Amino acid sequence: MTKRQGDDVTRPPEPVPGCPACAELAVRRDDARVRRDGTEETDANVLLRRHLRAQHGAPVRRRIFRYVPYTIVQDATAEPEYAARCVSGDEADCGAGSGPRSDPAEVEEWQRRHTQETRHTRYRRDFADYAVMEPPR
Repeated sequence: MTKRQGDDVTRPPEPVPGCPACAELAVRRDDARVRRDGTEETDANVLLRRHLRAQHGAPVRRRIFRYVPYTIVQDATAEPEYAARCVSGDEADCGAGSGPRSDPAEVEEWQRRHTQETRHTRYRRDFADYAVMEPPR
């Protein structure tokens, strides 16, 4: 079976030779391409496909997108990071920070020492890790 005009939606539609409407839409698309106006180029392709279906009997092809239920899991090959920053202070935040650590207990110990030294008691804690999207098995 041979492909008919408009079957491949991954390629720009081709105008039918001798059709003024097709030629006008093709010129509109080419002008948009020269101007690097992707939106206008896409609009011209959509209008040309519609015209091909309505006036020249091109088949209606639709893409089907299916939902794939990926699972988000922590990347076991990368260690998570923990950190804390002191946000105590009267006029402005203290700003002292623990820096990134691989163990939350190290960050908590830094907070205890900082509180003992400064009497600051308010911290912003951060946790960062890498996630991997796993497809269903």
